Amino acid sequence: MDDQNKTEGSTSPRAVRGDGQSLDPRDGVIPVIKELEPGILQIVGTACWITRYGLFLTAQHVLATLVDEEGAGLEVGFVAQLAPEGKIYLRRILRATLLRSADLAVGQADNYLATVPDDPLSNMRAKLTTTIPPTQSDLTTYAYPENTELDFRDKDTMPIVVSDYSAGLLLRHVTKSENPWIPYPHFETSIEVKSGASGGPVFDHRGRVIGVNCRGWDFRGAEHEGNHLSSIVPIEHLWSLEVPLLQLPPQSWEHDQIPQARRGAALSMRELADYGHLLVDQS
Repeated sequence: MDDQNKTEGSTSPRAVRGDGQSLDPRDGVIPVIKELEPGILQIVGTACWITRYGLFLTAQHVLATLVDEEGAGLEVGFVAQLAPEGKIYLRRILRATLLRSADLAVGQADNYLATVPDDPLSNMRAKLTTTIPPTQSDLTTYAYPENTELDFRDKDTMPIVVSDYSAGLLLRHVTKSENPWIPYPHFETSIEVKSGASGGPVFDHRGRVIGVNCRGWDFRGAEHEGNHLSSIVPIEHLWSLEVPLLQLPPQSWEHDQIPQARRGAALSMRELADYGHLLVDQS
């Protein structure tokens, strides 16, 4: 699977590693992929890694597309991780935990702990913040919008996945319900959010993730031509979400940070932040 970044060759300071160094956002921003039928896949949204062992953050409505009609399990879905030397791992989504009070969700991707217990997959993780930027601040998202179906049945032709940046301004903080579609506090921005960009991380000028893409509107005609309006779900909504950790490597420092009494229990995102599993910057 080839990845065609429209901004290839450019460097963005708006995506950073945990140590503050700039990085290619494709190392940490990932497409969420649904299997339509054997050999035919479709990108249904975007996500970003939030722990080294495979937890990722996206929009609730993205992972909801993988929940079967009875709500009892997940249909076949993957996230794609770029690896050194051009390798790409399609990591099966093992669990989706959906937040009901806002459009956020956390998924768990297979890190192959069961098959390679001494060397499970590890991944980048984003730096999160609940610090609210002032209005008119520069924001950027990176996502996988408007990709066609990925056909892997022809072994001689590899599908191309398109990723791209979209920049805009934070227009206002919506602090109470003004919109029946988004009845919780959120940000309105001028970022263009296309189909497939839902769930993608939104970076502030320091490269920290302040929220994820929720909805986008494209105004067409007359004086509104080319204007965009989007809604971003702030990170602060994430803290109450609880997840059971399916594949936490027992030899990892993350495992050691969890108190004995809490091991095996469902943990909130706030607890995982307190244990250092999530990178959070409130400065």
